[in-house]
Amino acid sequence: MNYPKVLHQEGDQSTLQLSLDIQPNLDAFAGHFEEFPIVPGVVQIQWALHFFKSLMAVSPSLQQATVTKMSALKFQHVITPNVEVSLRLNFDNEKSCLTFKMDNPEHNFSSGKLFLTQDMSSHA
Repeated sequence: MNYPKVLHQEGDQSTLQLSLDIQPNLDAFAGHFEEFPIVPGVVQIQWALHFFKSLMAVSPSLQQATVTKMSALKFQHVITPNVEVSLRLNFDNEKSCLTFKMDNPEHNFSSGKLFLTQDMSSHA
C-alpha cells in the first residue's frame, strides 16, 4: 500500500501533527468508487497506525503493536482526492492508546481511539 505524501510534520514521541497530500493515485481509492472516489474508514485507521509506527514509535514493542480495541470512532465527512488533510496523533503510553483526528479547515473527516497491545518482552 502506498501512503499520502507528508507535506509538513511537527511533534514528538507523544504528539504529532502531519499535513498529508491526498492524491488520486493512492491505493486507497482503488475500488472506492469509480464515479466518486473516497478513502474508506478502515484505510484512514491504517494511515493513522502507519504514521504512528513510522514517525512516533521509537521502541520495538510499539513498532510491532497491534490494535486490540477501538472506541469513539467517528467518520464525519468523506476524504476525496486532491485535498490536504491534517492528521493529529496523540499517544498515551500509560493507556497504550493512540488518538487520531483527520480534518482540514473545511471539514472534520474522522477521529477515534486505538488501543494497542505491546510486546512487553522487549522492555525486560
